[in-house]
Amino acid sequence: MANLDIAKTARWQDVANCVLGVWLFLSPWILGFSDAGIAATNAWIFGVVVAVLALLAIFAYQQWEEWLAAAIGVWLFVSPWVLGAAANASILWNSLIVGVLLVILALWSAQLEHPGRIPMRG
Repeated sequence: MANLDIAKTARWQDVANCVLGVWLFLSPWILGFSDAGIAATNAWIFGVVVAVLALLAIFAYQQWEEWLAAAIGVWLFVSPWVLGAAANASILWNSLIVGVLLVILALWSAQLEHPGRIPMRG
């Protein structure tokens, strides 16, 4: 029965965040920047963190997980400039896209859990 309970509470946004975490972890090899030092390490570390947070949200939702995922999304968005890797288009676009998607999905999921706390226009 526990699997049914998980299926009822799991949101597609959390599953998508898990996929983003796995993608982020694999992206240095897939996009060819595994030798980019700190930028690759950044992707590996935060890929694991995002995937674990998403799994935690699937199995036992806590709103802090969504806010942490959103904060990581903001970090990923600015990290190419902070880490000096913005000249590499693969790193730049990967970080921008994954970062924006993480923020959107985290805020969306938080809104579903607590409607009315995040202003949304209808």
